[in-house]
Amino acid sequence: MVEIIEEKCIGCGLCGQECPTKNLVVEDGKATVRGICMECGHCFAVCPAKAVCISDYPSDGIVEFGDEMPYVNGDDFLRFIKSRRSIRNYKEKPISKDTWVKVLEAGRFTATGANIQDVKYVVVQEGLETVKKYVWSGFSAMIDQMKKLQGETNPFVQKLQAMNNTYLSFPQNDPLFFNAPSLLVITSGSPLNGGLAASNIELMAHAEGLGVLFSGFIQRGLATSDEACGYLGVNKTEICACMLMGYPDVKYQRSVPRKATDIQWK
Repeated sequence: MVEIIEEKCIGCGLCGQECPTKNLVVEDGKATVRGICMECGHCFAVCPAKAVCISDYPSDGIVEFGDEMPYVNGDDFLRFIKSRRSIRNYKEKPISKDTWVKVLEAGRFTATGANIQDVKYVVVQEGLETVKKYVWSGFSAMIDQMKKLQGETNPFVQKLQAMNNTYLSFPQNDPLFFNAPSLLVITSGSPLNGGLAASNIELMAHAEGLGVLFSGFIQRGLATSDEACGYLGVNKTEICACMLMGYPDVKYQRSVPRKATDIQWK
């Protein structure tokens, strides 16, 4: 909860102006907490006197800006975004725990609706081979379900069956996991919250020299396997993203063409 350190408060009222729930007012020259608080932290971030604290939250990761915000040059940032690619070739090099913690920090500080902070992460490295077997089993079951609904001659069903056959015949040429050393599973009660975190995590991973592949196939195979969900401790209805991650074994020379942006100006 939000608490005001009265001896530090200068009564400027900035906290109340920034509070989205109007939970803070200035009374007798001091900020006062009243009403329902969503613990968004705006008051904490804006207070020039450091008179606000949010109890029950860890204090690590706080960055002081002062009067100069650390803005990134827009042209450089856009160039960075254009340089990312979906990676399907990985080096046989594990990701250290320190690097994982740094990458996931980008998810931790991503916005969530109503500041619910409900996004959770499962990093799979040591147990990856176990998860692969579960996911492939779920993937096969998913194909069987699609055959019943769409028929065995459906082109997409045939494509998935070919992938499954490849894995069964040559598991070393895994067309789902691409020999990536790690899998990140992101869950949330809100697809938007999980998706926003996943996007920031991918950019942070790219900044750390890592490559990422968002895999809808792994996500569907995982959600179809009760064994996989049980092993990972996730709710199948809350899986927002499955991201393969590792050090790329490929170097791209340029960005790629994209369709023109579809914009309506009103």
